[in-house]
Amino acid sequence: MLKNWDNTKKVNVFILSTIIIIVAAFMLFSPSGIINRILLTKKQKELLQQIDYEKKIQDSLLKTIDVLQNDTLEIERIAREKYGMKRPNEKIYLVPRK
Repeated sequence: MLKNWDNTKKVNVFILSTIIIIVAAFMLFSPSGIINRILLTKKQKELLQQIDYEKKIQDSLLKTIDVLQNDTLEIERIAREKYGMKRPNEKIYLVPRK
């Protein structure tokens, strides 16, 4: 009788441990598991940082667009610096850069 109970206990322990292993594996490695959750959270943080960076660039570009649409002095400065334009009867002196 005692030997039969030991076998039953061993079978129950084996079945229980198998179920626990399967559940743990599912919780860790399934698409909605812990490992995937950690990876997705990390990816989300990276994407939020990228969004913040792109918003800063967008704000800078919008300010530049506003300045170029409304400030004639800025347009003149860019035309002189980048394109070498000048006013009539104006002399340009080029200073070499080091």
